[in-house]
Amino acid sequence: MTSGQRLFNLTLSKRLARKLLSNNSRCDEVQAIVKTEFRSRRLNKGRRDLLKVLGTSAFTVSASTLLGTVNSTGNAYAAASSSIALPNPLVDYEIIAMGINWSEGPVWWGDEMGQLLFSDVPGNTMYRWDRESISVFLSPSGIEEFPVPDYIREGGSNGLALGRGGLLIADSGTRSITFLDLKTRKKRVLVGEYQGKKLNSPNDLVLARNGDVYFTDPPYGLVGVRDSTMRELDFTGVFRLTPDDKLYLIADNLFPNGIALSPDNQVLYVTDSSGWIAIDLDADGTPGAQRVLVSAEEIGGRGDGMKSDTKGNLWCSGPSGIHVFSGTGERIGFAPIEGRVSNCAFSPSGHLFVTNGDKVLRARISSNFL
Repeated sequence: MTSGQRLFNLTLSKRLARKLLSNNSRCDEVQAIVKTEFRSRRLNKGRRDLLKVLGTSAFTVSASTLLGTVNSTGNAYAAASSSIALPNPLVDYEIIAMGINWSEGPVWWGDEMGQLLFSDVPGNTMYRWDRESISVFLSPSGIEEFPVPDYIREGGSNGLALGRGGLLIADSGTRSITFLDLKTRKKRVLVGEYQGKKLNSPNDLVLARNGDVYFTDPPYGLVGVRDSTMRELDFTGVFRLTPDDKLYLIADNLFPNGIALSPDNQVLYVTDSSGWIAIDLDADGTPGAQRVLVSAEEIGGRGDGMKSDTKGNLWCSGPSGIHVFSGTGERIGFAPIEGRVSNCAFSPSGHLFVTNGDKVLRARISSNFL
């Protein structure tokens, strides 16, 4: 793929995205817009290049539709069917980025006029969306060694969180928790070992009010995952990193992924292969009772990243979209989204950003969920 084609993937115009997501857009209208976009960027208008631009799109107005086969099923995001009789917490979906290898770790930086940062984990790149277009913010975002060692499956940054005056990174590629100075974009390792053994590949993280960083450490970043010969720890842990960079084990009985904290910081939530787990925390962050909040079997599959809102509700990536649970595990909302959903992030404007495979979406949060 040429640099021009990749730029087109990442800066798909709002006009085209809105047409593609419009229930009423006619095939000939969308075709005309696509042709205009291609001509303006001097790209080949062949079928192969169009499919590259659209990627494995979740549009029900599909690539074949754009090329002349009428498909009138409408907006895949807003109209996707669901057997779950729950209110949809999201409206007015739009695509802000396409052509990502695997989008992850979104975090909003700033006020309503701020920007979104997110990771392309296998692409070893961190991107920025400035409310108008996508640009590279940090590359490489993870391991700097080139070529990437053949035992590394995902070499880039993964989960992101603002803290300590900069950006905290679950750095899959370097197998560590790192800190990025947002002004200089210089990175340093905060922790990479536990009791003298290298971490697996940190996946996601969350910042507590007292400055502690909780993070998950599955081996997804390593070739072979569970069976990787490069693993040094014989468990996949959940950890707490204190402001003075001391590392404590929270749980070693899970296969963890996403992570979040309740607003009062008294409950730690972890996505496990069995479902969503709640771990009670005392005042100094020491773990107490552990329980299943929502089982994967209950919703038809396991989840990935998640965020908690100010009401204590959990917005969780899971099968077929975003699932909203109360702090007690009640299912209170479901936003159907086609394709694999990996994570989400709130912004001060009342939007939720969703990393969705090779895309990043923005949707407005319904007033009932604000």
